[in-house]
Amino acid sequence: MRKTLVSKGSSSARIGFLIACFGAVFAINARADVYNEARPIIEIKNGKLQGVEEYGMLAFKNIPYAAPPVGELRWRPPQPAKKWQGVRDASQFGPACIQPLVEGLNPELIPGSEDCLKLNVYTPKAGNDLPVMVWIHGGALLTGSATEPYYKPINLIKEGVIVVTVDYRIGKLGFFAPKELVEEAKENDETVGNYGIMDQIEALKWVKENIKTFGGDPNNVTIFGESAGGRSVTWLMTSPASKGLFHKAIAESAQQTPLRGQVEERYGLAPTEELDAKYMASLGLKDLEELRALPADKFVMMPKQFEEGEFGGAFIDGKVLIGDPIPLFAQGKQHKVPFMIGTNSWDASFFVPSQPPLDRYLKKMGQDPKVIEKLYAGFKDKCALSAEVMADAWYRGSVKMLANSAGKDAPSYAYYFNYLTPNIRASHPGAPHTFEIPYVFGSMGLVLPRPTKPESGENQCSVIEKASADLRQRAIWSTYWFPMTDINDKQDQSISGQMSKSWAAFAKTSNPNVSGQADWPLYNLKADVLREFNQGKNGLVHALEKDRVDYQIKTLRVFYRID
Repeated sequence: MRKTLVSKGSSSARIGFLIACFGAVFAINARADVYNEARPIIEIKNGKLQGVEEYGMLAFKNIPYAAPPVGELRWRPPQPAKKWQGVRDASQFGPACIQPLVEGLNPELIPGSEDCLKLNVYTPKAGNDLPVMVWIHGGALLTGSATEPYYKPINLIKEGVIVVTVDYRIGKLGFFAPKELVEEAKENDETVGNYGIMDQIEALKWVKENIKTFGGDPNNVTIFGESAGGRSVTWLMTSPASKGLFHKAIAESAQQTPLRGQVEERYGLAPTEELDAKYMASLGLKDLEELRALPADKFVMMPKQFEEGEFGGAFIDGKVLIGDPIPLFAQGKQHKVPFMIGTNSWDASFFVPSQPPLDRYLKKMGQDPKVIEKLYAGFKDKCALSAEVMADAWYRGSVKMLANSAGKDAPSYAYYFNYLTPNIRASHPGAPHTFEIPYVFGSMGLVLPRPTKPESGENQCSVIEKASADLRQRAIWSTYWFPMTDINDKQDQSISGQMSKSWAAFAKTSNPNVSGQADWPLYNLKADVLREFNQGKNGLVHALEKDRVDYQIKTLRVFYRID
């Protein structure tokens, strides 16, 4: 049984540091002078901010990039943030956006607030015209926040970049489009529904207008995100509304299952308007006035509702989101910027708790069960077989297809994260979903510590099924699904150093290659070479699961009608 030394929700794991607050503090605009202060003050468009020094970097937190989306602004595109008087304290995070409680995953984010359109800026202590990286958090568009501890960009800042982390509306407050809202949006000549994505775009506009004050280069902005944040990156890559707001993009574990339509059924998915009409009826509400009068916590979607398909998430609205990224990339309709994308060796863990019966999934995708049986004969964890088949399509296959398509117009790179801290290697089929995050950020001391003794790998399925049942039935996020590291392990330190350096190098130069590391080639399907982050020395993987993934790519081409 795993013994956890530090709980994710504990203050010691959350903070783990003492903020130095000494010396005189005064308001100045010249960046060169700011860095002599433990509590620096700078002035941006909307007013003065007083930040804080931590982990060898400067942090300015809880900065409004849009007006609070409350009252009449609930379910409206983001509006400009108001100016403030005096000096705004930017040393503490604001509340996360409202979301359901998943014990073990996000208790410190609950209850959250509807007034959550804030961002955080982390900078080195010196420098001007620095590359800027804007992080979009994951959480299935239902949970998560920019304030989570493993998003502290300790190693990235050491590499000389500025990092901005963004909160955006999630759940039904972020993605909602019943016909009543559609009609109102038409009257106001506004876009409807994908408010969370509109928030991300508004944050990018804020960066363009304000980041120079922090020492950043507004003409060198890289968006990056993981899971729903990685999907958001691919959506922003194809959104007309985001054109010109970023110059590079990194998508981590960005599964590419199809988007819903607004009024039409797509790929067997009920349209968003139909889904949201049922939701309104379940609340006993008839009009927007009643909807906007309800307390925000009444719109919290529970994990079970998500698993049962009651939350539609992002959808094609024709203005912000115009289609699925895979076919749009194939048609060359993405923004022509340098692109990096990758997947974890067990990203299938994302699908496991709600994986469909294999025969039903194969029928839906038009796949031959006999071919699947042959291709996956060597996969031992049969309890996760359906999820693994899905992962070969929506993760591995999607990575290869998107990287190949993007590479026709701009530099494109692909990676494969296949590393686990030593004591959990036997108990996991591979690196689960989210496990790369602390290595990229250098926040290894801010996640769960690895177990003190090596875990057994004798019966992985029993552990997987128990963790899945806890989530489905009790809304508990097992430590099995949560990133674990050993901050003192040399291999862990090496992997983190490699990834942080490569991510920062890409943000600086459009090329993730770093001296002393394996040569990371541009990606194309013919050569099929990905950079692999693992405990081995090679650092490259050729033809990743080629037979399996090729079969899935063939299926995806038919599914999305790609010639």
